[in-house]
Amino acid sequence: MVLIYLPLTFLLQLVPLTVSSPLVDLSSGTFRGLTVNGTDRWLGIPYAQPPVGSLRFKAPLPISRPAEGIQDALQFSHACPQPPSTAPISEDCLYLNVWRPQKISSAAKLPVLVWIHGGAFNLGSASDPAYDGTRIVNRSMTIGKPIIMVTINYRVNTFGFLASSHVPLHDLNSGLQDQRVALKFVQENIAKFGGDPRKVTIWGQSAGAGSVEAQILYPAPQHLFRAAIMDSLTGPFKSSPPPSTYDEPGKPFDALLNATGCSAGSAAVACLQAVPSQTLVNISNSLIVSTLNHQLWQPTIAPGSFAPVRASAKIASGDFLHVPVIVGTNQNEGTSFSTTLFGLGLSGNAEDTAFERFVRASQIDESKITQDTLEEILGYYPANTKQLLFSTGDSLFDRAAAWYGDSMFLATRRRFTAAAARVQPVFTYFFTEFIPDDSPKLGAQALFGPVPASGVELDFANTMLDFYVNFVNDLNPGAPWPRYTPDSALVLQLGRNNITTILDNFRQNFTHFLNKPELLKEWEK
Repeated sequence: MVLIYLPLTFLLQLVPLTVSSPLVDLSSGTFRGLTVNGTDRWLGIPYAQPPVGSLRFKAPLPISRPAEGIQDALQFSHACPQPPSTAPISEDCLYLNVWRPQKISSAAKLPVLVWIHGGAFNLGSASDPAYDGTRIVNRSMTIGKPIIMVTINYRVNTFGFLASSHVPLHDLNSGLQDQRVALKFVQENIAKFGGDPRKVTIWGQSAGAGSVEAQILYPAPQHLFRAAIMDSLTGPFKSSPPPSTYDEPGKPFDALLNATGCSAGSAAVACLQAVPSQTLVNISNSLIVSTLNHQLWQPTIAPGSFAPVRASAKIASGDFLHVPVIVGTNQNEGTSFSTTLFGLGLSGNAEDTAFERFVRASQIDESKITQDTLEEILGYYPANTKQLLFSTGDSLFDRAAAWYGDSMFLATRRRFTAAAARVQPVFTYFFTEFIPDDSPKLGAQALFGPVPASGVELDFANTMLDFYVNFVNDLNPGAPWPRYTPDSALVLQLGRNNITTILDNFRQNFTHFLNKPELLKEWEK
């Protein structure tokens, strides 16, 4: 995953000081929270029915009956099923978390920031302590612009993005549908916390940013948010084949059937629903970890589903929700996705072959990629190329990282901003800070969980966080960040000692090539 993480947590002050146990009465029940470090917080509030049993792989259902009695909301819920990490997992995982300034009135009508985590649509959760909202809420109070923070879980990988011609259209992309139901829950309940449902901003990073863009491109009929922030935008999906692609031999749905003993056909999904949870988790995890960059599943495109047409077509037509946005990329988005090629010591034809294999493996259906396109890519990203923003001296790794970052992030960001800036306020950034103690091969990375909110980065972290808090409150990040327009195309370059305005013309020849309609078609974007 790209470690672009912007300053959401930069990081946490994790010494809890319990002062009170605030109660909130919601549509799903009455919940008891905690007052910790200046904020009231509620962790693990259910926003949809547990997607278990016959609801596995189905579109989420709202909670139909509130829980009886007072429920404790004192700790994070389990993460949704995925490869092992520090958080326990469960299929019963559709929960969200809320932080607000301590003891505010329910009539405060504060702006709201909703965080959607990344993880290539196969990993991640709001249960990660790095996504604690305490620092953001406290900083918003410090600068006199208080906000409420919400983080949400949604289903990932096999459980959230199962795709096949045998999956009913209305159940495809259930992970994205989880996010929508969570946003509806926020609309219905955030006023009980003192938030204003008319002032919701949604924020995501990497696949979370792709999720935010998906909610913009494929909006719900009702108004769910007024603004959006997209860090390391993936455009919104790195590849989005039709459901039938996943049925082909060796593709994820076919592999899942072979591993579970289920048969293809109309009964396939029902058979998979009956597979014991841990068995299915183990099989899914095995398929994920054996896939390049863990990108086993991506959202799928099918007429009549959540995403009926490819994103590039929606963007080109201007047929999407026109709301103010912040959107940007890092200098080295491709590095962490290219580490399998680092240090192989290849050269000549062997290096070209390895690079070509890497490019092919980035697409779910590599048969769509023509040899002419591969040769063009090799021409734009030759061995020992000097046309890089950052170089380690490892030719294979450097060219792969440059191509991946340009193709999956910078080109997709430009594709969206070129269309959006014609019809809505857009603020764009380019993050160039190199974080102390990061691996050199990762280049410039941003400031999320791994870096404490102290030392040389603290002032810079606060500056970036203030931009975001300003935007949530005012729909403008404030000076010195200019609006991006088709005429000016100004980008804010973000570095600790270098916050400057630059023209959006760097690496333009690469991204112009990568945004050609024929390439978008081959990568099914």
